[in-house]
Order: sequence, then structure tokens, then C-alpha cells
Amino acid sequence: MKFGQNPKKQWRSSAELDRNYNVLNRRLNRLMILDHVWTQLVGNKAKFWVLKAVQGGTLYVQVKISVAKNELIARRRQLITELNKHFDEPWIEKIEIQ
Repeated sequence: MKFGQNPKKQWRSSAELDRNYNVLNRRLNRLMILDHVWTQLVGNKAKFWVLKAVQGGTLYVQVKISVAKNELIARRRQLITELNKHFDEPWIEKIEIQ
């Protein structure tokens, strides 16, 4: 710890540690599922449509060529619907193209 920094939070019980672990575990599981499903849905286009991040229900996708960008724009709604079928509750609300 550096001088002037606040000390890291210390856990007081195993239940508190478990609660934090479950949140992190759920996020990681969702990301792994998203990555797998995305690859299955887009097939060969995965090399042109690269997942970058998910934040607040927005999926950020980097597009490598403009032709692929037009196709992604056209399939955006369909992809959101298909992706959300694999989660307990709808997670992806929109796709932002970068």
C-alpha cells in the first residue's frame, strides 16, 4: 500500500466473501456465454466483428471493414434477440458499432 492510499477492504466473514465471489462469477459466466454464442451466431464474420466490451446493456463491437459494418447494422436487432435468448433475463439492449 502506498502512502496516502486507503487500505483495501477486509472481509469480516465468509458470507461476505462468498457474496462478492458470486457477483464476479456471474459476470464472468455471462461474458463466456456471450463470447461463445457470438461466435456461433456470426460464424465467419467474427473475424470482422470483434467484441470489445459490454457496459450497461450496450454491447460494443469493433468492425474492421465498412462492408461488414453495413451488414452488422442490418442484423443488429436480430442479433440482440438471439443473444438474449441465452441469458436468464435480457442483458443486451443495444449494439454500438465502433
